[in-house]
Amino acid sequence: MKRIFAIAAFLLLTACILSACNGDTPSVTDQPIGEVTTDAPVTDAPASDDKVVIEEGAYYSFSTEDLFCIGGETFGTVSGENVGVRGYRKNLDQLWYFTKLDDGTYYVQNASSGLYLSVRLKSENDNAPIVLSLQTDNHGQRWTVEKSGDGVVLHCVETDSYIAIKTPNEASVAVQKLSNADATAWKMKKELDAGTELPEILRLEGDYMAPASCPEIIKYNGAYYNINMTGGMKIKMSTDLITWKNVGTVFATKPSWIKAEIGSDSIWAPGFYMVGGKLRIYYCASSSGSRDSLIGLVDCNNPRGGYVDRGMVIRSYAKGTAEETPYNCIDPNIFVDDDGQTYLIWGSYAEGIYMRRIDENTGKFIEGDNEMWKLADAPDGMEAPYLVKRGDYYYLFVAMGNMSKNENYHWAVGRSESLFGPFVDKKGRSMLEGYTFALTEYKPGVQATAHAQPFLDDDGTWYMVSEMWMDRSDPDKKIQLHISKMVWNDEGWPVTALATNLVDEILGKK
Repeated sequence: MKRIFAIAAFLLLTACILSACNGDTPSVTDQPIGEVTTDAPVTDAPASDDKVVIEEGAYYSFSTEDLFCIGGETFGTVSGENVGVRGYRKNLDQLWYFTKLDDGTYYVQNASSGLYLSVRLKSENDNAPIVLSLQTDNHGQRWTVEKSGDGVVLHCVETDSYIAIKTPNEASVAVQKLSNADATAWKMKKELDAGTELPEILRLEGDYMAPASCPEIIKYNGAYYNINMTGGMKIKMSTDLITWKNVGTVFATKPSWIKAEIGSDSIWAPGFYMVGGKLRIYYCASSSGSRDSLIGLVDCNNPRGGYVDRGMVIRSYAKGTAEETPYNCIDPNIFVDDDGQTYLIWGSYAEGIYMRRIDENTGKFIEGDNEMWKLADAPDGMEAPYLVKRGDYYYLFVAMGNMSKNENYHWAVGRSESLFGPFVDKKGRSMLEGYTFALTEYKPGVQATAHAQPFLDDDGTWYMVSEMWMDRSDPDKKIQLHISKMVWNDEGWPVTALATNLVDEILGKK
């Protein structure tokens, strides 16, 4: 019997050796089922053959076959806002850029203001909101883009979840789904190359809310000062264009002569300007719908004080009066040309935009010089002229549309090779005939940006400075200050963050 067992043991050992030679025996380095074989977290990125190749810094859009696209519910400007889903229009907030992390995942940021694509509070629930947020460890913000059929899915590796449209095939919001099968498959398209300069919106802090009507900015001794029309002209200050602080008022009591002259002392559209080496404020006074208006002047020691009332520069008279004027004396702007000549530009809703020379010493018109140029006109409303020069062109910016600030109220521009015109739109049509090129339109969360100033900073960066409402139809949504970068395409036309079709404008296709 012992001999039989010995033979059996020998045969079994031989079989095991032969099996090992054929590769059927587990490796001595393998682990039992259920044990983790790596120190990497279970939320690591998927295998590389599932991932989409992404160009860091390039700008991408994600849309469905029905052309619904992810973007900011309030245009990507508010930390914590939902990621919205609406029609694909190549808007700034519908563009996204990627920053690769050491573990192979990405931060995904919105082009409008740089906020991060996030799963709120790393929720483990289906239909939890997808939001835009500041960079934080509290939210799920590490993403991969993975292939799915003919499209891609957006995968948050921290929550092992995917982005989907809450209500498919209609304007909605984005939510997370825990199953890949429930994810929305997106068409991912590179819209703009890495390094493309875009007109990002600044996320303001501090005292940027009302008062904020008709704002203008000047840089003075390294600080930025914003003046607006509320009351006796309120002043705000900032050191970085981001954080603002209320610092004073020009007129604690408005000069009595203003009301005596036109029957109203409602001040509008003030601005700081350096004229003849002196800091000066030009402002207007009027009442809604009236052509009985005037432009006044204040000298300053600095933006925060030493204000001296210099009286009236010019006034206009209502239609039907003996002194009737073709123009309306509101919305003053000062322009200094290359030869040092200084000009006052003004006008609104009454036969167009006008310009006359200014005496640098007095800040008022040159005595005996009555020459006046009409630069633009529009039958359906034109206001808030700003004249700047860039390169070989003079650019005349204006607000167009109904001053009640409905959806046709927008910022626009024309240009000319001569200061005195003709100013034309992109198609060569004259601004004297009401033609302009539109620079803004109503966006969700950024509306009525029309009375706007083109502001050039010392470093060569252009900004659009404007009043805005998050929702013009909601009385609880108050006016606030808006500042965003303004860029120029290769054809020499300005492009704003609120352009009708930003991608094509950047590329000079329109």
